[in-house]
Amino acid sequence: MDKKLNYFTVIKFLSKYTSKYKRNFIMFYFGWFFDMALSLIMPILFGIMIDEIVYYQNLNTFIKISIMILIMSVFSCALYFLIYAQHHFLKSRYLFDIKKDIFRHLQKCDAQFMTDTSAGDIIATVQSYSSECMLFMSRSITHFINAILSIVAIVVYLFVISWQIGLFILLAAPISVIINAKFGKKIRDYGEKQREYYSGYISWVFEILSALRDIRMLGAQQETNKKFKENHNKMFAVNIKSSVSSITANNIISFTHLFVQLAIFAFVGYSAITGNITIGLLTIIVAFYSILTSKINLTSLSYLETQSRISQIQRVYDFLQSPTEDDWKGKRELIITEGNISFENISFTYNKSNIVLNEFNLNISAGERFALVGKSGCGKTTLAYMLIGFYRPQQGEIIIDGQRLSDCSLKSIRQNIGLIAQDVLIFDGTIKENILLGNQTANEEEIEFACKQSGLWEYIETLPSGINTVIGSQGIGISGGQKQRIAIARIYLKNPKIIIFDEATSSLDSENEEAIHEAWKSVLIGRTSIVIAHRQSSVMFCKRAAILENGKICEVGTPAAMVSESHSFKTLFAVMEAH
Repeated sequence: MDKKLNYFTVIKFLSKYTSKYKRNFIMFYFGWFFDMALSLIMPILFGIMIDEIVYYQNLNTFIKISIMILIMSVFSCALYFLIYAQHHFLKSRYLFDIKKDIFRHLQKCDAQFMTDTSAGDIIATVQSYSSECMLFMSRSITHFINAILSIVAIVVYLFVISWQIGLFILLAAPISVIINAKFGKKIRDYGEKQREYYSGYISWVFEILSALRDIRMLGAQQETNKKFKENHNKMFAVNIKSSVSSITANNIISFTHLFVQLAIFAFVGYSAITGNITIGLLTIIVAFYSILTSKINLTSLSYLETQSRISQIQRVYDFLQSPTEDDWKGKRELIITEGNISFENISFTYNKSNIVLNEFNLNISAGERFALVGKSGCGKTTLAYMLIGFYRPQQGEIIIDGQRLSDCSLKSIRQNIGLIAQDVLIFDGTIKENILLGNQTANEEEIEFACKQSGLWEYIETLPSGINTVIGSQGIGISGGQKQRIAIARIYLKNPKIIIFDEATSSLDSENEEAIHEAWKSVLIGRTSIVIAHRQSSVMFCKRAAILENGKICEVGTPAAMVSESHSFKTLFAVMEAH
């Protein structure tokens, strides 16, 4: 069962980050502590100063206190500089450490967990929810504790002055606590809904941005606008409920404070008329009650905000506790000498109702070009991801050259097995930098040879800056065929013994596809390859092919024979290529 965070468990969770900046947090806290102390001392000095001049005509004491107030004001300015210097330092460094941990965890998250998690929720966790950790430390702890200390100090001082006034003051505190307890849980529940709706909305926006062309082609703008309004209406509704709960709680507390304030002013006014208190003392009481109501409102608001804040920190905590590839138990080095692959009784489900592979068995010989075909969702890509350790079979074993894949380390698996997908990663940088993702230590000769083998070199020679030409969103645009050639050059530099092509040419026209197939031939010499394809031309490139259906192999043979003899093969490609 997932751990539900509360105020104290959040402190414990964040302690590993705060301990690194303990000194800065202490300076930050005591900066605000001294500021709080000054805000309490100032009214007392003003009260004394008024009495000294009104009742005792003591100009000397009046001047001394004035100088003291001036010095304290200057000190307060210097204090604010220290506080905000520490705040900005912590906001950048402390928050960076949390985001760094989230990002590091993101890169090794279990593939199945990532499949079940929306992109919007992950983005919100990195950018938005992580920021709440700093707000928790600065507002929910520092300001909250100092506000409580201020309330205690003021109540004690007022009790010393007059027990009747102290009693009046105490009436407001328990009412605030009761109201906070009543509204706090409700506001936290609204906070969790806000997080859920916001992450879903962000995911939806990303989907829309990637499909704008299709939306225009289909004339679906009206339906998209309708969905946009629905998403915002859901967020507005929960935001309004949360705001109304906060406003209602604060208004009830403010009304309570007003009632007590009127009673105090009436009592203090009567005491001043009867001569029981001085004008200076009256000034102190009025100033202190103003500070007190402000601090009680602050603690009330801080408590309510904290409930919402904890729900967002909960998401950071849950994400950092999510399964990762560190749970992979294999430690041995995978050594591929031949490249024989055997799938033995593999079973895999994404959930109980979605069985993808069911006691799947298949043998692929060393150096063989093998095609996997089948309808969308039949498990082809799942098998590819199992080979590179993204997914783990729930039953059965994958054997490579007599070694169980589950016994081998992920690092050695991915060094020996490469994958080229339909969507090739191209980041803003030079062609050379993009190719070097395959092997960061490759020299100039190796890079050039890889480019020539992939058929990319001729294109590079036409560019003014050659291999140092910047590509990506900040550079020149390149075609799908050139992207595939970059992917092939990367794989060539990586030099794996087994290569998987996952729909690698599905977005290319027939001319470009044929050229890429030619580039494959040089790369695949002496290597075992698995080609996952929806196009018959890619299957015909292979020596053998298998059709997946209902989680199992239903037919295996040479593509040439299957074209003429297999009804399933002909039907499958007639349907797929029609689409």
